Amino acid sequence: MTISICFVFIMLAANAALAAESNPPPTDPFLWWAHLVVTVLGVLVAVRLAYQAFGKPPFKVAEAPTFPKYMTSRQHYWVGSFVYMLFAATFFLLLVSLHREVIPVARLFSEPVSKKIIDAVDTNSAPYLMTIVFIGAVYLYMLKKEAPWNVLLMMRDLIHGWISIPSLARDVVAQIQDELCVPDDAVAKVIRRWPGVGEQDFSKDKNTIDRKWAEVCYMRSWLEEKKASRSDATFFAEKTFKFNRLLVQFEKVGEKVKEQKTDEGIEKTDPTGLADDLLKPLHKNFSRLVACYLIYRNGDRRRLIEEARKFGITLQSPMQENPLVYSIVYILTLMACVYVGVYLSAVLFDWAYNGNGLLDAIAHQDGAHIHSWIIYSAGNYGLTIILILSLRMGARAVGIGTDHLVTYCWTFLIALVTGPFVLAILAKYLHPVEPYRSMPPLELFYQMLVWGLGPALISVYITYYLDRQTSSDMAKIDHSLSTVGWRLVNSFCFGAGTVLLLLPSLLTIPPVDVVPWPAEKLRFVSTGATFLLSAGLALAAQFALRKRSQTRHDAEGGASTAAGLVN
Repeated sequence: MTISICFVFIMLAANAALAAESNPPPTDPFLWWAHLVVTVLGVLVAVRLAYQAFGKPPFKVAEAPTFPKYMTSRQHYWVGSFVYMLFAATFFLLLVSLHREVIPVARLFSEPVSKKIIDAVDTNSAPYLMTIVFIGAVYLYMLKKEAPWNVLLMMRDLIHGWISIPSLARDVVAQIQDELCVPDDAVAKVIRRWPGVGEQDFSKDKNTIDRKWAEVCYMRSWLEEKKASRSDATFFAEKTFKFNRLLVQFEKVGEKVKEQKTDEGIEKTDPTGLADDLLKPLHKNFSRLVACYLIYRNGDRRRLIEEARKFGITLQSPMQENPLVYSIVYILTLMACVYVGVYLSAVLFDWAYNGNGLLDAIAHQDGAHIHSWIIYSAGNYGLTIILILSLRMGARAVGIGTDHLVTYCWTFLIALVTGPFVLAILAKYLHPVEPYRSMPPLELFYQMLVWGLGPALISVYITYYLDRQTSSDMAKIDHSLSTVGWRLVNSFCFGAGTVLLLLPSLLTIPPVDVVPWPAEKLRFVSTGATFLLSAGLALAAQFALRKRSQTRHDAEGGASTAAGLVN
């Protein structure tokens, strides 16, 4: 998986190099070296800040702040942090190094964007270098700024969710507090070490002082065994766990328990509030420590389930629902969006730019040209997304694909390559157009590679929401009326964001002989089709993936959401 991510990074870096070659360095060597130094230092700082940001903020687990590092396995944490650092570095490179690609967009806003700035970009002059420094500084500041609006940290939070931070730790803590069943051999060890604990204490009601204290004694004994048998100094030295202070608190509470046990009415009266004020918080803190240790030490969900069973709790393997019915929704939406996106964009262009009436714009569309562009859109997006959904269904069928972060990485990689590969075949062999028909195959594929970004982003987006609907270990899609506005905004922003990333390339599409439209119409249709396709699939992910039970309840006037679909 790491090799795959590195491959993506290499391709992006090579793309940056190609852009640099196509734009010769400035005549002033000082400015060229200054720009290079700003870029390299910025990338290094971005990677460092991304690594720090990924480990923050501490989440509340058992009402105590806990860092993400201890709420997932070490392997998942390092993979997740690497992906986020790669994202931060790549975004910075695109922002700073590929600045020339933004010029076609800036020229659209020639009035609000100063012509001096555009000219400074073209000539690599000193004022523009200061602008780059300022943009880089703002970007690096955003990597440190914890705020709900910060889109850079939204990506971090999304990766946290993919590696089950903090949901898994909270689930394990809840299991320990409510369902802990101490193994018989461990009961005997606890009784020998703490004579005040009796075997019958482990079978009393969960809320009694005797049961709580017996479980606390067991958890302390279990943790001390782990600390003594393995080199886990880093884990137990974590300041937020306060392990040594917890042991001191254990001794103090133990003295209180001994005093209370002399009173025969302790379980009913508890006049000192021992259970609520001291014992329950102590039990909760030990539960948090055990949960984090189990998760941190076990890199595989099967190993975690086995170790949890040995400890005394039962964790369920994530259930995977058959994604076929939801994949069909995506495929139908895809077919509709490809056709409507191209046709509607062509009609809107003729209506708005040529001054024709709407009916004339509809009547004068050349079906052959429309269908040619539909073929290219379907090849780039359609075949790619169908391939991804087929691979996902195949992976589920053989019992793999439950590691969400790894799944999204290979989804992005395959989609990034598949779309351009299909486009290259279409443009050279099946539906040839110039200037691509005369290019060498490898050069053509490389030139098409930029068009893989759209299908890659869409594929990850729709499979993420597919997992939310079909995987028991992910939060379900909230279909309540209160979230309709947010889901609409989410879909629109995803479509607009995809177009924004591709806009420099969309605005520089060259005319092709197979579709003799003006360059402006060609670019408008491409942009509109990309937006409608992205936003349409996002809307399908947000609104159309509904369980049958929920739909039936809604039709019968029942609750607006089915059981288990609470976000």
